[in-house]
This record gives sequence, C-alpha cells and structure tokens, in this order.
Amino acid sequence: MKSDLHIHTFYSHDAINTFSEIEKYALKRGLDCIAITDHERLDGALKAVKHITRIKVIPGIEFYTEYGHLIGLNLYKAPDKKMSFDELIEFIKSQNGVSIMAHPLDNIRNKVDKDLVMNALKKVDIIEVANAHDSKAKINYIVLSKIAEDLDKGISAGSDSHIPTTIGYTYVVDDSEDIENLIENLMKRRVKIYIRTVSLNQRLKKLLYEGLHKARLYRPSPT
Repeated sequence: MKSDLHIHTFYSHDAINTFSEIEKYALKRGLDCIAITDHERLDGALKAVKHITRIKVIPGIEFYTEYGHLIGLNLYKAPDKKMSFDELIEFIKSQNGVSIMAHPLDNIRNKVDKDLVMNALKKVDIIEVANAHDSKAKINYIVLSKIAEDLDKGISAGSDSHIPTTIGYTYVVDDSEDIENLIENLMKRRVKIYIRTVSLNQRLKKLLYEGLHKARLYRPSPT
C-alpha cells in the first residue's frame, strides 16, 4: 500500500482540508491509505472514516506534549483530560494504538532540548522519519532512520498536510493489504519512504488559512 500517515482536516485549528478534498487528492496521488491526525481531537478523524470510502482511513490524534508532538495512531477514543507525555504513551497503548513521535528534529516546530527528544524517542513505538513540512526532511530522514534502527523502533512518514495540494507529498510504501499489516510493517521498519517537501508558496498559504481559521473568518463546509 501507498500511505500518507499524517494529514489534518479542518477540525484542526490550522487546517482547511475537507473530507471530499482529502479523498480527491489522495486518489489523485495514488494513495491507498491515509491517517487523519488532527491536533488534540479525534472527532474529525472518526467522521473521516465514515465520509472517506474509497481509501482506507486510520483515525488518530496529534498531541502537544512537553517533549514535542506525539501522534496516537489507530485510536477510537480520545483522552478525557490533559495528559503528560508518559501518560499519553500509556493511554495510547491501553487503546491498542501505536505512538509516533512526529517531526522530532524539526527545529521550527519542535523547540525541545535534543536530550529530551532523544529520551522521548526511546519511549514511543514509531519515529516519524520524514515529514513534508520539515525543510530539512531529506537530511533528517537519514539521521532519524539510523536512530530508529539503533533504538529498534518502527518508522513512519507523512505529508503533515494542512491544505489539500500537499496531500501525498511524503508517504510510505509497503506490501500490506490492510491496516493491521501496515502497522506491523511500520513497527518492523519494512516500509520504503518517499519524500517531497512543500514549497514556500504552500507554506505561506497554510499560514494564511491558519490565521483566517483562528479568526473565524474561514469555515469550510464539512464535506
């Protein structure tokens, strides 16, 4: 399967992707599977599972933590309170989900001390080794892949798309036919990673819509 495992919907405070746009661009890019990972909430992902029918959808959440951004993948229940990094790891495990450290070496979005980041990487199931919004994605991919191998952690990758045109820019390819086997292959590093980073214009467009979204001046229709 060809899978983009980090996509946001308009349920995130800084994204505009509707379910129909996500499905349209995912199909256009030849994706077989996507993960919806909105910031701090699961409702959009669960609705995406119902609305997006022509490709496989894995629901998840991207959490803000003291160690950086943490993705809980394959979740069907959200925490009912604010949790620490360690508590989230346990919560994700209790829900039979998998924990993924997102873009850990991106200095713009992750300003946590490197020693703390390395400590966090030891606790997760999977490391996101490539992210299309990381300006140093190709360099960091080499470093993170080695770290994942040294720590015997799984690997993942995704576009981190907040606007439709960047969906499928970075993705994983494996020989799985269903989500269960895909997750198994991620855990065992039996996937290939393909990286394309977003352009400056796309970054600026994302920032523009983020500002409009926060100001409640932009609200896309649900589908």
